[in-house]
Amino acid sequence: MTSSKPKKSLLARILKWTGISLLLIILLLIAAPFIFKDKIVALVKEQANANLNAKVDFGDFDLSLISSFPDFRFKIQKVSVIGIDDFKDDTLAYIGELSTDINLKSVLNGGPYQINSIVIDKARILGKVLKSGVANWDIAKPSTDTISEVAADTSAPTKFALKLKEFKITEAYIVYDDQKGNMYAKLENFNYSINGDFTQDIFVMKNLMDIAKTTFKMDGVAYLNEVHTKMKADLDMDMLQSKYTFKENEFSLNDLTLGFDGYVLMPDTNIDMDLKFGAKQTEFKAILSLIPSVYSKDFASVKTSGKIALDGHAKGRYNASQLPAFGVNLSIVNAMFKYPSLPKSVDKINIDVKVLNPTGVLDATTVDINKFHIEMAGNPIDIVAHIKTPISDPGINTNIKGLINLASVKDFVPLEKGDNLSGTIKADISADGHMSAIDKKEFDKFNASGAFEIDQMNYKTSTLPYEVKLNTMKLNFTTQYVELAAFDALMGKSDIRASGRIDNLLQYIFKDDLIKGTFALNSNLMDLNELMASDSTAATTATVAVDSTATTGVFAVPANYDFNLDAKINKVLYTNLVLENMVGNIVVRDQKVDMTNLRMNVIGGALTINGYYETTNIKKPTVGMNLKMENFDIQTTFKTFNSVKKLAPIGEYAKGMFTASLENFKTSLNDKMEPDLNAVDAHGVFKTNKVSVGGFPPFVKLGEALKIEQLKNMDVDNVNAKYAIKNGRLYLEPFDVKIAGINTNISGSTGLDQTIDYTYKMEIPRSMFGGAANKVLDGLMAQANAKAGTNITLGEKIKVNVSMGGTVTKPTIKTGMKGEEGQPSVISTVTTQALNAGIDKANEEAQKILEDAKVQVDRLKAEAKTLSDKTKQEGYANADRLVEEASNPIAKMAAKKGAELAKKEVDKKAQQILDEADVRGKKILDDAKVKADAKAAESKK
Repeated sequence: MTSSKPKKSLLARILKWTGISLLLIILLLIAAPFIFKDKIVALVKEQANANLNAKVDFGDFDLSLISSFPDFRFKIQKVSVIGIDDFKDDTLAYIGELSTDINLKSVLNGGPYQINSIVIDKARILGKVLKSGVANWDIAKPSTDTISEVAADTSAPTKFALKLKEFKITEAYIVYDDQKGNMYAKLENFNYSINGDFTQDIFVMKNLMDIAKTTFKMDGVAYLNEVHTKMKADLDMDMLQSKYTFKENEFSLNDLTLGFDGYVLMPDTNIDMDLKFGAKQTEFKAILSLIPSVYSKDFASVKTSGKIALDGHAKGRYNASQLPAFGVNLSIVNAMFKYPSLPKSVDKINIDVKVLNPTGVLDATTVDINKFHIEMAGNPIDIVAHIKTPISDPGINTNIKGLINLASVKDFVPLEKGDNLSGTIKADISADGHMSAIDKKEFDKFNASGAFEIDQMNYKTSTLPYEVKLNTMKLNFTTQYVELAAFDALMGKSDIRASGRIDNLLQYIFKDDLIKGTFALNSNLMDLNELMASDSTAATTATVAVDSTATTGVFAVPANYDFNLDAKINKVLYTNLVLENMVGNIVVRDQKVDMTNLRMNVIGGALTINGYYETTNIKKPTVGMNLKMENFDIQTTFKTFNSVKKLAPIGEYAKGMFTASLENFKTSLNDKMEPDLNAVDAHGVFKTNKVSVGGFPPFVKLGEALKIEQLKNMDVDNVNAKYAIKNGRLYLEPFDVKIAGINTNISGSTGLDQTIDYTYKMEIPRSMFGGAANKVLDGLMAQANAKAGTNITLGEKIKVNVSMGGTVTKPTIKTGMKGEEGQPSVISTVTTQALNAGIDKANEEAQKILEDAKVQVDRLKAEAKTLSDKTKQEGYANADRLVEEASNPIAKMAAKKGAELAKKEVDKKAQQILDEADVRGKKILDDAKVKADAKAAESKK
């Protein structure tokens, strides 16, 4: 009989080892993320910052294996890419969470690291191109390899291998701001996903996209404004030929859905294509949905009729120097729309537009608006236009005619609550000819005529804090110029009347050339605070759309404006200023505003400005000016201007009127339009007949030091002081003045940090010192006469030298007294020469003490530098040796981590040696200064 015991024993061993193996696998799944976490994180940061001209960082991160086996799932929170140089502090990208799946086996093998999926959640991305053409995403560092090295090592393995099975973006916010191309795009709540087997050579890539709001502007014109955009497209991906063919697809803009057919082939730097698109609907309502003022919450109930046809194509090659042939056709026939809740409709909409380029050469493009007719509540608009050779020599044949009663707009389009519109607009404009005729001033070969008029227009909206009343505006068009025959408007409390002419208008419109104008402007009141309130709101919204560092307070001067403006404005309100009787010439040219003899009355006085404001660099605008101020009130000036508070703090304690000039004032401004006073190099003159100063801390301290109460609250007479502003300080050249009746010579400086450094040379009458002080002076004089064997009497005026230091709020005062000219000082005797010799010797000894101390400090710091360098050299060598001696990958990884920490400690120790030397050196110098001062003071006694 066979026993079953061996079978049970075998089964038990199988179960035992199976259980142990399963346990080991589970432990590995749990432990692996912790083993490799630091390695992957360090690699990501190292690779990013080593290869990018940007600062890359992220917050919390998580690495797991169980939920994504056999892949690592790596999640990073708050990923940020911040620019440097031209884009300093601009956030190129911020990602709420970045999730990637990385193949486990590729990590265990040490690379290349295979990435299978990427999910980006809640990203905010800013793409910016400066007017110079520099783009903020061009952050990859150039390779340091030579051409021969690259050619010799084209097979060098990379650390990452992208084999995506999924790519997804959710709830993103993307802005593209191209200042050079004058384009702007904003995508709000952008969701996009790609699915497909990217490991195959031929597969189907499925794309899904949904954008809640899409905005696109070019040259200031909004072509799409918060349009709901959707796309569903399947593409046949032939990776061997780099050919991508459209299959089932739909692309929607609000209610308009387009279908695409054809392919894109990208074998090299060229892109070959054969694409066609067409609208899938034929109802007029589909294209009507793209008009922002019509597409509202009530759009579904709008009654429409009429048919549309929209199609286009692009066929040929695209590269840096070539475009494919392309064309777009739009036709709308007998269309209308009407809101059920409104009394009138928009009727007889007939549009025929064709854009054609048969060769791919951009200059071969023709634009034909064969018909554009629309009647809005009975108000007709007709446009016919033909444009050819738009690049080399734009040829234009156009006629625009229309009449709109603005009060009827509310009868066919629902306005926002609180909005109101009235008045009339009338246009009848024709143009026929080539731009070259105008450029050559052959005005007989180009015909332009007509007029554009606005009469009694009133506009009120909840988005503006004020009402706009345009009483009249009339533009007369001629071949040579456009005449502004009349302009009379009231915007809130601000009234504007203007006339003049505009040159180069057509060149500006069609060629983006310089636009020129000459105007005369008159106004009784310009309330810039009210007018800029709406701009601030708009700027705040725009700032959120771009990034947190965008400037909101800087006014940008357009580059292609050349305007000459003679202004006469009775009153201007700006921040806390009231400017009256403003008269002068203002020229806007080359991103610069020049002001010539711009005169005005402000804070009770008269101000004349000659200068400029320039925004060639919008992040750092500059100003330069010469100012003349007459009869300004000191207190009001101090309270109004921050620069006065910083450079002339005495103004807080002074009362009176002054006249001053400021010349060669040049500096940059920050985003609050405040000057960088540290960069100012200017000069001027300050004059006043009489100023009362009371409670100024340095004067109070001076009065206490000299025991003269009159100096604490005093009158300053006949000031005529030359000053200079340089390196963040205001310097006064020596000038004579009377303070509290005392003849005084003043010189010195005040800093932005409120430090003061002044010398007062005063002639104080003995009577101002009081009885006790005079008794002491007489005693000192008697001792001096007795020692010298003379009989000299002290004069009626005592010369006092005062040194003011410290800060405005915590001043320090040092005084020294001399007798009248030709007489001995209070402290000296007739043996002046001997005493002076003793003083000179003491000063030499004091100087020797300071020089010896400096030699000692220099030697101490040199020794510390040698010791610090040796400490770093030995410490780094020891740390690197630990890494070299590591015997396996995990030990080497741990050794690298330890080496990094050890090097940081070595750096701290080396720096500590230098810091200790600095402290010891400072003490040596301080001690020497005390000894030197004591030696000098002892000689003076």
